[in-house]
Amino acid sequence: MRQLWQRWQALPAVLQTLVFALVFALLGLGMTDFQLSLVSEMLIAALFALSLNLIMGYGGMVHFGHAAFYGLGGYTVAILTLRYGVPTWLAMGLAPFVAALGAVIIGWFCVRRVRLYFSILTLAFGQLLYTVVFQAADFTGGDNGLLGIPKLPFINSEADFYYFTLVVFFVCFFVIRLLVNSPFVLVLRATRENAERAQFVGVNVRRHQLIVFVIGAFFAGVSGAMIAEHNSLVAVDMFFWATSSEPILGSLLGGMYSLVGPAIGGALLIYLEVTITRFTLYWPLVLGILTVFIVLVAPSGLVGLVRRWLGQSVAEDSA
Repeated sequence: MRQLWQRWQALPAVLQTLVFALVFALLGLGMTDFQLSLVSEMLIAALFALSLNLIMGYGGMVHFGHAAFYGLGGYTVAILTLRYGVPTWLAMGLAPFVAALGAVIIGWFCVRRVRLYFSILTLAFGQLLYTVVFQAADFTGGDNGLLGIPKLPFINSEADFYYFTLVVFFVCFFVIRLLVNSPFVLVLRATRENAERAQFVGVNVRRHQLIVFVIGAFFAGVSGAMIAEHNSLVAVDMFFWATSSEPILGSLLGGMYSLVGPAIGGALLIYLEVTITRFTLYWPLVLGILTVFIVLVAPSGLVGLVRRWLGQSVAEDSA
């Protein structure tokens, strides 16, 4: 098994991504509409968790307001299509850039603070956006949200949306993988481990943190736009602090200091929620127990457990 894993790791990143994409494409051929919809939502949640992990796992910045950019992506699609008649494909293309622009503004204030102050400030900005969207009911729909987002011209079934989601997810995943293995993130990881030492050797720590903050927001905007298209609606809860906890828990479950860990954890949380709520209404209790178990028993997540079994270091961020 270990030799097989080593051979897999030796394959080029493009080939690995294509293999995974092909597997998911073939699985889609045998799924029901419900299963296709569920897996699409799991892939969107996986991308949301990946976007946060760029900031929190690689950048070392505990971010409690990531839902702000998820919501900006979703509401950009809804407002542009429903209020201004912009084509859905164009609105979805603009959504990540709107989220990134929001991150430039919010991040300019937040990265000037460290540790707990950064975390509280991101939470405050997220709740501020939540309040603005909630109160501006005439424009944003308030607590009713915005319904009836038009479908993309080529989306006529759950299978169409599933394969569209598959393409978007794996393109984003491949770009994130290239970024994770770039010199930029190597420097970013150095700032995570010791910001003072990195600054001493000439690294502009705040600039690196702001850049990754904006990049993470961009991919959160993609996931927000995708879920808006998936549900044909947006709700103000997209901005709520509890939504920010979902990618955090996903990253913890899968393994924060890894590439694939947050994706696995984010997708698994959606699957567990859908499955467990069929049998009990106490999903929050189950989630709480699961979180305690992860923190106490498996702090490196599922990926960390697998790496220990394979005799690898749990600190291999690029895997």
